[in-house]
Amino acid sequence: AETPEYLSLEAGEIPKKDLHDNSGWIKVIAGEYEDLSSGIPNYMKQFLFHIHLEGGKQFSVESEQGTEYAAFLPLHNVMINGAEHHKGEFIEFDRDKGVIEIDNPSGSAIDIILFGGEHYSEPIVAQGPFVMNTQHEISEAYNDFYKGSYGEIDYSLVK
Repeated sequence: AETPEYLSLEAGEIPKKDLHDNSGWIKVIAGEYEDLSSGIPNYMKQFLFHIHLEGGKQFSVESEQGTEYAAFLPLHNVMINGAEHHKGEFIEFDRDKGVIEIDNPSGSAIDIILFGGEHYSEPIVAQGPFVMNTQHEISEAYNDFYKGSYGEIDYSLVK
């Protein structure tokens, strides 16, 4: 188990690079893309990219066999692998090796969040602020919280 820690990154510290052919840019919030590597520690293979794609441009990435890929379209419609998707959609891709091709047919820039990583095979139980592997672990987490085992926040340090 890893010791919890807090890491503060300002927007300017997120690795960013221009895409070829003046297509836009990519920010690597977590993980790695080409020569960019996020400052956020990675304990398993995972990635989170913010892609800004200019009007009429295209971006593609090769997917790896067995790796999970998904996209979220926060504000704009987009074409992904030839199919139209709408703002607010969450798109999950299969785990086969291939290419994810994002096309912006509009005349203005769009933003896409592309993320994923290796398959997480352990059971997941979520309740309130806790995510554990079993309902029993959730109960223990609540008991520890109410006993004060998680410590206290020193609000004089909060700005």
